[in-house]
Amino acid sequence: MTFGGLVLFIAVALFLIHRFDSEASKRESRMVEHGFSRQLNELNEIVSTQVSWDDAVKALDHNRDSNWADFNIGSYLFTFNGFSRAFVVDSDGKPFYASVKGERAGLEQFDKFAPIAAQLVPKVRDLERARPPLRQRPGKNNVVVPPIVSQGMAEVDGQVYYVVAALVQPDFGLVLPRTARAPVAILAKPVDKSMLGSFAGRYMLDGLRLEKTVIEAADVAYLPLKSPDGQTVAALAWTSQQPGTHLARKLALPFLVGIVLLGLVAWVVVRRGSGAVRELVASEARAKHLAYHDTLTRLPNRAKLFEHLGKQLARVGRDLDHLAILCVDLDRFKEVNDTLGHHAGDHLIEVVANRLRETCDRASLIARLGGDEFVVVLEVSGQPEAQAVADAIIACVGGAIDSEFGRMEIGCSIGIAVVDQPGIDPSEALRWADLALYQAKEQGRMCASLFMPELDLAVRNRRSLEADLRQAINRGLLNMVYQPQVDRRGEFIAVEALVRWHHPERGDVPPGVFVPVAEECGLIGPMGEAVLRKVFAETAGWHKVRVAINLSAVQLRAPGFAALVMRLAAKAGVDPSRYEFELTETALLDDDLSTASNIEALKRMGFSIALDDFGSGYSSLSLLQRFSVDKIKIDRSFVSTLGDQGESEALVDAMVKLARALNLSVIAEGVETEVQKNRLVACGCREFQGHLTGRPVVADEIAELIGLPAQPDLKPVRRRA
Repeated sequence: MTFGGLVLFIAVALFLIHRFDSEASKRESRMVEHGFSRQLNELNEIVSTQVSWDDAVKALDHNRDSNWADFNIGSYLFTFNGFSRAFVVDSDGKPFYASVKGERAGLEQFDKFAPIAAQLVPKVRDLERARPPLRQRPGKNNVVVPPIVSQGMAEVDGQVYYVVAALVQPDFGLVLPRTARAPVAILAKPVDKSMLGSFAGRYMLDGLRLEKTVIEAADVAYLPLKSPDGQTVAALAWTSQQPGTHLARKLALPFLVGIVLLGLVAWVVVRRGSGAVRELVASEARAKHLAYHDTLTRLPNRAKLFEHLGKQLARVGRDLDHLAILCVDLDRFKEVNDTLGHHAGDHLIEVVANRLRETCDRASLIARLGGDEFVVVLEVSGQPEAQAVADAIIACVGGAIDSEFGRMEIGCSIGIAVVDQPGIDPSEALRWADLALYQAKEQGRMCASLFMPELDLAVRNRRSLEADLRQAINRGLLNMVYQPQVDRRGEFIAVEALVRWHHPERGDVPPGVFVPVAEECGLIGPMGEAVLRKVFAETAGWHKVRVAINLSAVQLRAPGFAALVMRLAAKAGVDPSRYEFELTETALLDDDLSTASNIEALKRMGFSIALDDFGSGYSSLSLLQRFSVDKIKIDRSFVSTLGDQGESEALVDAMVKLARALNLSVIAEGVETEVQKNRLVACGCREFQGHLTGRPVVADEIAELIGLPAQPDLKPVRRRA
């Protein structure tokens, strides 16, 4: 009986160990399969977002713009998402763009990926043919098209890749494909140590690796990676958790000692085994929670937000009338990080998260997108209620915070999007709220702004203007005109170079419109260089004429700007002493080391510096002395009121006397009448610029004025500005 009982006990123990290990392995395999599938779906969404775009249709289908593809597909998807191979094929499946590790490559690179492309592209074409025809939705300015992708694993040169084929299609429908078969983007991401390490850390897997062959082992689990035709390319392998075996090893000595205590040992085994299973279940729950929540605030993260928002938006028009999405962005958060440190910033984020919980107790979800940005989703009766909630958030978040790091004062800006119609995508609803947030920031912060369709139109117009300006700069469509400057006897002494842009559809675009756009979108550097090249080329022969050129504060902040000017001047063969750069007072207020270094270098080269719009900003003696300004230019606002207001004449007189005391030259701009000129002369001003002395004209007319022949190789588009 004793032997039989021992055998029965051992059999039961081995059965329980095997059962625990088997159940744990199954749960772990399901978790890995689900998690890896989710990660691949996220990659699909990233790729489809980059090619489901009106600009993508225009650049890849209409123009085959490789420069656009370099930045938005090859470089962008490699830098931020690790896609080391990028290709675009036409309607016949032939490649016309290739990129390797973010750099444009030869089309022969596609040959190695042609077999997998031959499996993926037909599936994309089948989905494309089955898709409803592209058309405008009534009352909407977009085209409703689902992402069309096909994916699979492939082995190329011994490396396993995850390959995605995505159809290029529009988002707003402003640009439609030329034919029924649009280009297809093919992206390949290597399944390498970086990708495996990130996935293993996310799901707490031991020894995760890629195996080409599957060798069955008791402690190893596998997830096959298959090609589009169902063939296994490789497999993910990891060390499987075996709580039963681990427990048995720990209990080996008690097991041997407790042979005579069979019942007690059996109870211990069952008790410990059940605990191990519960621990594994709890571990899986923790991993799932971490995948959907922010670790600092314990709020839902972006993934959870999109999942929840998709469900809520699907209810709009059925059992939900209005859904409000509030994007909350903290003001002056960077100052807290910079002055008090990142620990203070983390504490501040936690406090704000708790305040949002208290203020928005009716919200269906409060999420943290990352950094200092939060999103609140709640059901409302309409826009007034959403505005009231936003005002409450601003009041609550704006309260002072006393902590061990000191007293912290911040505020927040809020963008509100209220959805009252079905069919809105979560990313589109968030984009609306983000546009409203951007408007709130522009309105001075510490306020809430409601999304209106006009905001979307303004953004599209801005993007269109930016694209047209970029094209104008690249094609050399910007032109220069020159406005004469005269002395008090009316004799021509200098000119100011002014940039002009004539758009074939928009007409004359004022510099006050396109220059700020160039500064904000990073085009001011290329535009400024083009202006300098053209001015130096057109004025090189005007040996007795000084030329004034306007500079942007953004140009001055660029390291190496002075070196660029020196190269351009040397190449054009111009004398720097004939040129002066006009800077605004706000440009000099920036206490940036690069600004001071560039100005000092320009002065050493022989260029002179003029302070433009003097008196209209933060005029101070320190600016004039610190940057060794050579001339001040009295702002037109003072000139225009001469004769109307006595204080204007007194201010102009004071400016002239100040310049004389500092041994600076003075010129007045905006002179349009003889009365204004005479009063300026009475105040001591000796140089003038304005419509009275001459309107801006092209280079040929200035050349004629000073007795030089016109330059046949420089043909301006228009004769006058």
